[in-house]
Amino acid sequence: MPIEHLRQIIKSINGNPNCERIAPSESVKNYIEGFYIFSCDDMAQNQLVFNDGLPTIIFFPSITDQIDIQNNGSLITFKTAWINGGIMKSIYVNNLNKVKSILVMRFKSYAFYDIFNLPLHFFRNKCVASLADIGFDTFVLNKIYGEQQNIQRIRQIESYIEQKVLSSKSNALFDAAIGYINEMKGQTSVLDVVCQIGVNYKWLERSFLNCLGISPKEYILLQRFIFAYGNLIESKNKDLTEIALKSGFYDYNHFLKEFKSYTGKTPLDYASNS
Repeated sequence: MPIEHLRQIIKSINGNPNCERIAPSESVKNYIEGFYIFSCDDMAQNQLVFNDGLPTIIFFPSITDQIDIQNNGSLITFKTAWINGGIMKSIYVNNLNKVKSILVMRFKSYAFYDIFNLPLHFFRNKCVASLADIGFDTFVLNKIYGEQQNIQRIRQIESYIEQKVLSSKSNALFDAAIGYINEMKGQTSVLDVVCQIGVNYKWLERSFLNCLGISPKEYILLQRFIFAYGNLIESKNKDLTEIALKSGFYDYNHFLKEFKSYTGKTPLDYASNS
């Protein structure tokens, strides 16, 4: 999703609500993290698209709305909605301000792949996908867009999810690992997580791969980048060494390399065009 919207979601989850969240109904709360509504009127021309590990569907206001996403030099047009997950690098959405708003649906870590019967490596080679790619029912899609209000659309989505789920795979130890990494803002290591949660490395790695399709180290790096990105955008003096150290990097060069790998730009180039 647009990284600025992702930042708002994370801030809200951490107790600083600054976006509109609609909690999922009791019947689907084990599968859906939440629904979020964002205005797109003031979005930048090109917005970095990023993911924190949780698969997400971004619905447009109209079934005929479409936007363009730049992915590794290719321009891909998405109609009605797009889906993202996995490890996203140098992916940008163009002219999102052409749509008035978006409805964001975030899945719980273990739910998305089971609901749509997808392999865990689904996002490895395709971090941005269409509804057709996951087999989203077109009849249900028409029912969703037959509703005029977001809350009614959400209820139609939830009804669809209810019909597809089999059983919850919630795992308290895995959720504790996720919670600890998020609390540390990615400033931790896999060994530290293993020690804090009281599990062995193989269990942790297997759990991440089975629930998110990525390794625990990859998840840690995603959280650290999101935190570093926020520090860069919010910094007034743009002291990059200070930002790097504050964000858990060894030095500026380490920060530069990782920032460029996710955005395709240096921190200064990115900040000057934001």
